Amino acid sequence: MVWTNAVGVAFTATLLSVGNDGAKFVFPEDGATNTLSLAKLSTASARRACEVGGFVPVPPALASTVAQTRRELCRLAALEADGRIGAEAAQTRHARICAAFLRSCREKGMAEDDARALLKSLEAASRQIL
Repeated sequence: MVWTNAVGVAFTATLLSVGNDGAKFVFPEDGATNTLSLAKLSTASARRACEVGGFVPVPPALASTVAQTRRELCRLAALEADGRIGAEAAQTRHARICAAFLRSCREKGMAEDDARALLKSLEAASRQIL
């Protein structure tokens, strides 16, 4: 696939993954891999990489909200795993955390689909920690 960097230079590579550290590509000429920050890709290429990789970048305005939600979900998962909170209470708290996160995203102008995708990744990350 052809991609373009931020200064307009096109390159051919296969996208392997995309995440907070950037987009990881493998180059067909020599099989080398390289990770480029999303800021070093053109806007269109960065958007396409996120779509293809299923990644929702965190807007700077939501960074603290994402960090707080991640902590709350991880703490809740640990409490439930240790048996310090029952399933029903955990479900109620989980719903409250998610609703607050989505409300914050709406207030900051994030699209609903993007906010839900980001929340889904936070939920998955909180389960993996255990």
